[in-house]
Amino acid sequence: MQGQTLERQWRVLRAIPAHPKSTTIPDLWQYLQATTSTDTIKGLTVRTLERDIQTLETVFGTVITVNRTAKPYRVSWQGLARLDGGIRLTDAQALALVLLEMHMGEIVPASLQKGLQPFFTEARSLLAHGTATALSHWPDRVRVLERRRPGHSPQVAPAILRAVCEALFQSRVLTVHYRRMGEDKATAYRLHPLGLVRTQGVYYLIATAWEYPEVRHYALHRMTEVAMEPDRARRPSTFDLDAHVASGAFHIPLKATPLMLVLRVPAKSVRYLQEAPLAHDQAITEEGSFCVVRARVTDSLDLRTWLLSQGAEIEVVKPIALRRWMMTTLSAALNAYQRPARAPRTGKTGARAAIRPPVRRHAS
Repeated sequence: MQGQTLERQWRVLRAIPAHPKSTTIPDLWQYLQATTSTDTIKGLTVRTLERDIQTLETVFGTVITVNRTAKPYRVSWQGLARLDGGIRLTDAQALALVLLEMHMGEIVPASLQKGLQPFFTEARSLLAHGTATALSHWPDRVRVLERRRPGHSPQVAPAILRAVCEALFQSRVLTVHYRRMGEDKATAYRLHPLGLVRTQGVYYLIATAWEYPEVRHYALHRMTEVAMEPDRARRPSTFDLDAHVASGAFHIPLKATPLMLVLRVPAKSVRYLQEAPLAHDQAITEEGSFCVVRARVTDSLDLRTWLLSQGAEIEVVKPIALRRWMMTTLSAALNAYQRPARAPRTGKTGARAAIRPPVRRHAS
């Protein structure tokens, strides 16, 4: 008799669904009637099952949840839990989850973040108090820094970022009010989200607009309103996010076709380009105390900004048009520094006067 009771209760445990799903005691009774041998459930009543649930609650505690405010009672199993109420994680899994929580920011949809919270809680506890002593200090010793210009990144309203992520996650159409650069008034767009990219501190939604096939980038900090629509987003079968990024789409290209860049670099400074090539086909040849670097690259604003930032360490040899642009730009910068520096004006208290933008005058 005791063996039959144990087998019945084990079958009840296996039949209780994981939260947020639930079942009722009459449903469990019908399940056992349909799946269990007659000897095991001989004389089984709903009242017997109610006593079984009470016994299992006593044994397993909060792992089993019974909602007694519902009629009939609804029973569920905390499916992410082990029998002692925690979550079974390895040391490596705990570390990975803690690092994910540190670095995911708002880029993981809020609906997924909520479901991951029990894992994060258990992971932090395991690293702090468990056996993972060799890994427990790792989150304090690792940081990810994104290279970008000095200063603060454009601020994105948390609600807008959450809505964009959720629409991308669910493949739903977005209606956004978007203020293009240089414009004061926002315009409504109907977007089909394809991807989300963060670069140099700025979030961009990659999407197509209305029924047009062209892929465009929309900076999230320029969105003033966002609404997720019930319609499914249209996704081109040929679109690939990695290929899109690798194509140089975020480099603000100045010309449609790549160019063969030839640089003259001091031999003592060429190691950086050896470690981080400009392109897959980069070739370096030595010429005395200098090296000649050749690479096929996209002529972009990023490329030119980087070339200017190298100062005298890099000389552009070809193409000639780019060399002339470098000469003109650097000459203009040098002329600005050859003029006598003007001391900032100060007020009566000696404080530095606020720098004001120039007044834009309109033709009458």
